[in-house]
Amino acid sequence: MSSRLLKALAGAAALAVMQPAPTLAQPAPAAISPADQALADDFLAAVNGDAAARAAFLDRRLAAETRMPRAEFARVLDAVARTAGGLSLESVSRRGPFVRLRVTAANGRGGRIDLDVSPAEPGRIVGLITVPVPAVYEGPKVTGPLSRADLAQAIDRRVSDAADRDDFSGAVLVMKGDEVIYSGAFGQADKARGLPVTLETRFNLGSMDKQFTAVAIGQLMEQGRLTLDTRVIDVLPDYPNKAAARKITIRHLLTHSAGLGMMWERPGWDWKLKYERVSELLPLFAKADPEFEPGTQAAYSNEGFLVLGAVIEKLTGRTWYDYVQENVFDRAGMTRTGYLTDDPAIADRAVGYRFVDEDPLGFGERRPNWEILSRRGNSCGGGFSTVGDMIRFLQALRSGKLLKPETAALFTAQAEGGRPEYGFGFEHIPTAGRTIVGHDGGGPGSGINSDAKMVWETGYAYAVLGNYDAPFTQIVGGDIGEMLARQD
Repeated sequence: MSSRLLKALAGAAALAVMQPAPTLAQPAPAAISPADQALADDFLAAVNGDAAARAAFLDRRLAAETRMPRAEFARVLDAVARTAGGLSLESVSRRGPFVRLRVTAANGRGGRIDLDVSPAEPGRIVGLITVPVPAVYEGPKVTGPLSRADLAQAIDRRVSDAADRDDFSGAVLVMKGDEVIYSGAFGQADKARGLPVTLETRFNLGSMDKQFTAVAIGQLMEQGRLTLDTRVIDVLPDYPNKAAARKITIRHLLTHSAGLGMMWERPGWDWKLKYERVSELLPLFAKADPEFEPGTQAAYSNEGFLVLGAVIEKLTGRTWYDYVQENVFDRAGMTRTGYLTDDPAIADRAVGYRFVDEDPLGFGERRPNWEILSRRGNSCGGGFSTVGDMIRFLQALRSGKLLKPETAALFTAQAEGGRPEYGFGFEHIPTAGRTIVGHDGGGPGSGINSDAKMVWETGYAYAVLGNYDAPFTQIVGGDIGEMLARQD
C-alpha cells in the first residue's frame, strides 16, 4: 500500500474524518489574507499548468523542513492535475495553520485541499491534505421542532440529495423509543453482483466498535475489577514496554491520551493478519515508547483500544469477541452485529467502495476496498452491523441495560484532558443546547464511513451506515443529528 494511503488512514481522526465534519471542534475560519489568497492562486495555477509549472511551485512554496518528502508533494499535485481535467477554485479560508481550498473538477465533483503553512516561513507549506468531499447541501435548514411528518420529510430531502449526487450509498434509520420516524435504503451493497442496499445490509463500522469496548470496560469497573486509574502494568504485567505500562492508565486509553499510535503505520502490520485474541496484536506496537507523556495531550489512537481489548481478555479469561458478544450484543438485542471475515462470498455484507490513491480528490470512480479490508475487526474497530442493531445499542445504553445510569453518564460526558467533544470511548457533541452521544467510523480512501448517535436528553436516535469513504456518510449523519437535537 502506498505511503499516502497509510498516512491518510492513520491521520483520519486528527484531520476531521473520524469526527462528524459539521460539529468537530476546530478553529473557526479566519479572514483570508492577501498572502493566503496568493498561495491558493499559485497552487491552482500549478495544478492547471504543466509539470514544469508544478515543479516551479514546489521550488517557491515548500518550506525548508516539511512533513512529507518533495516527491510525495509532486506525486499528489500530478495526480490532482491528471484527474481534475481543469480545476476551479470555489473558496479559500484559513483554519488554524491551514489554508483551505474548496475546488471543483471539470466533471462537477468537488474536493478539499488543506495547505499546511509553515509558522516559521509564511507563504511556504510543510504539508498538504487532500480530501474528497460531498457537495454542500443547499436545502432548507431545520431550526426548530417539527411535526413527525415534516421531520421525516426534512430527513428524506437531506438523504435523497446526497444519494442522487452519488455522495451517499447506505441505509438510514431514525427512531425515538419504539417509533420509527424515518427509514430508507439507497445505492448498492455490491455493485458487481447488482445487490441493492436494504435495511438489513451489514456495514463496516470502522471505529464505532470503540463504544463496545468502552461498555465492556465500564462493566468491569462496575464489578470492581478495575478503575479509570488502574495502570496497564496492574492488569498486563507482561506488557512489552513496562515503563510505559506503569504510566498509562485505563483513563488514558479511553480518552486517547496514552500517547499510543494508529497501528496501520507500524512495521509488520498486515491487513490480512490472522489472530484469535486481540492481545496477539500487542507485540506489533507495544514495545515502542509513547509519542508523548501519557496524560499530557490527546491524539486519536486505535492502539489504545487494542490495549483495552487485551485488558478485557486478561480480566475475563475470554476472547474479546466472546465477551462482547455475550455482554454487549446479546444484552442489547443486536442479532446482526459481529466480526465478519474478508470473505467476498458473505451475502449480506456491503462491499466498501473507495477513491484510490491515484485519485486523491475523488474525481473518478470508486473501487472495491478488498485490498485494505482487515481480515477481521477487533476492539478498535472493523465490526459489521445494521442500522437497526446500532439503534438498539444506543437505546440499551441509555436505558441501563448495558451500564448503570451513572456509569453511562460518566462515559458519555466530556472527559477532562481528552480530545474535544469526546468522553470515554464515546463522542460528546453539544448541539442546540443538547448533547449528541455515540460514535462514527471510517476514513478517507477506505470505503468505510458510518455514524450512529443519540440525543441523550430526549432519546432521538439515528443510524446512518454507508459503504463510501469518509466524510460522505458522517456529514449526512451530522446533519440529521442537528435536526434531531432541535426536536422536543
